[in-house]
Order: sequence, then structure tokens, then C-alpha cells
Amino acid sequence: MNLKQMEYFTTIVNEGSISAASKILHISQPPLSTQMKLLENELGVTLFERGSRAIALTDAGKVFYERAQGILDMAGAARQEMEQMGRGLHGFLRLGMVSSTETSSIIGRIADFRAQHPGIYFRIYEGNTYQLMDKLNTGLIEAAIVRTPFPEDSYECCYLAEEPMMAVGMPGHFPDVAADSISLEQLCTCPLIIYRRWEGELNRLLPRERQDYLCINDDARTSLTWAGTGIGVAIAPASIARRAHPGMLVKTITTPGFTSRITLIRQRDRAMSSIGQDFIRFFKEGWDIIPSQTALSSNN
Repeated sequence: MNLKQMEYFTTIVNEGSISAASKILHISQPPLSTQMKLLENELGVTLFERGSRAIALTDAGKVFYERAQGILDMAGAARQEMEQMGRGLHGFLRLGMVSSTETSSIIGRIADFRAQHPGIYFRIYEGNTYQLMDKLNTGLIEAAIVRTPFPEDSYECCYLAEEPMMAVGMPGHFPDVAADSISLEQLCTCPLIIYRRWEGELNRLLPRERQDYLCINDDARTSLTWAGTGIGVAIAPASIARRAHPGMLVKTITTPGFTSRITLIRQRDRAMSSIGQDFIRFFKEGWDIIPSQTALSSNN
């Protein structure tokens, strides 16, 4: 198995057929088909079923596509890092982001970094915190912007200022429409829509009989969309709650300890590219950074 075979395979998947991929790769169909057969023989599995017009990935093919794409991305990143050495800050920054960190302040900060270094381009990898931690561990990305809580021991962390959690929903769900805030105890009677990451924390704070959540999902924006239908009350960080639809109420949750922080993390003791190091230094400047014993360092 080699990188070229992985490139052939991922191109076939992306294009939907061997014939379409052969045009992109400038290879005739018979040798391309032969390479795929050799790859399948080596792996001992069938990667896709060949149809008259398009291919259909098997379960093994779906797994291999994800792994092959990651390996190709890492190989490309290694080439780019070697090319950028001695040229200053030119190349790609491979950065992970969870959806609830994609706020105007964060994106604006990244844009300011790009304005100072016009030779830099971004490869953003999205997913939940645990998916991004896995990408950090394998070296696919250099850093990730995530939210607390998460297991922090293996990472160096740069914490932004703490922000409150908010309850977002239509007026009919709230016991006191005029109040600016609400406690989790008061929210117990509401049908709650929550982001899966906060399920454990809510289970710790709420009585067991009130843990029958209406909806548990993997994206804070999904929670807001559901709440916008009037079906229930979403729980989301303040920076995301501001995106609520017109007519929805947004109330600060006052329960002590139920807060969140946007956090920039990198894997401890792993060398970083010069782009990654400079991004971390830039990211820390001008923010209300929370000191911690695992404060993020820009050094290798």
C-alpha cells in the first residue's frame, strides 16, 4: 500500500466512479482498476461495489476512505512544512474548531492573524471536542479551539474568559417571562434541548428524575434550531445564544459552576511548525486569558 494508491482511491470516491476519476488523474481506466484490485487484495477486503454508473462504498471502504484521507492530509502537511522552512510564515495552519467556538470574536481574531501574515492559509477541521482531540493525538491538526469541559491532562491549554450558559426558548416555556435570569432548578420543568457535551455536567447538577431531556445532540446550533420551533428550551453558551431567532427569550442561567470557556489546546510536548507557534502567540495577545497550571506555551 502506498500514498499513490490512497490518492487514487480517494479520488474515485470523491468523483463517484472510476471513469470520472481516471480523467482527473489522467490515467486510463484499466490500470486504475488494477491498482484498486491490488489495494483490495492487500487489505483483504472489498472497498467498493462497482456499478454501471457509479461505485458504492462498503463499510470497510468508508473506514478506509476516512483513514486514507487523514494520511494524505498529514503527508501534504509534512511537505508544506518542509517547503516553508527558511521562507518565513508561508503555508497552511491545520486548526480544529468545534461549532460553538465559531463566534465573530474568534473568527475575527483568526482573520487579524491572516492580515498580518498574508502567506498563510487555513485548513479547518470541524467536529466535536473528542473528535478534534483524536486529530490532535494523530498529528492531523496542530491545535484546536474547543470548549470546556474536557479531559485536560494531556494538553496545554489557553483559556479565554469564562462565559455564562444561557436558556433559550419561546416565552411560553418560562415561568417568569420578565426575568433576565433563571436557575437550573427553575428549568427542571421545561423540555430541555442540550448539547451532548454538557449532559454529564447537567446530570451532576439536576435531580435524577429531571434528567429525561427532550433532545440531546452534537451541535449547539442544532439546539437553537430545535428551540426555535417552540418545542423546548435550549441550553447554550452566551456567545452562541446570541444567535437566537427573533421572538425567543435568552436568559442567563445563574446556577453556580455552570459556565463554559473557549479554550485553545495543543498536545503537550509535541513540536509545532513555526506557523502554529506564531498563531498561539498571536491568539493569546489581547485576550482575557485565564491563568492555569497548564497554560499554553508557544515553545516546542
